[in-house]
Amino acid sequence: MALGVRQLKGREFDAVLVAGPKEFVARFSRGPKDLYVALTRATQRLGILHEGQPPAVLEGTVAPLA
Repeated sequence: MALGVRQLKGREFDAVLVAGPKEFVARFSRGPKDLYVALTRATQRLGILHEGQPPAVLEGTVAPLA
């Protein structure tokens, strides 16, 4: 199921996959705040799918796949 950030607010999920966080932050005026909402919806597992370097707000928190 794919949901936008506005649909996520106030909900929690066992697992969340956030795709393209760098583009997300750059594209929307509330990007960093909305990214925070998306990243804090997971209760057990969180995945972040991105190309290249993660956005600055995630630097040091994302480990590359081996």
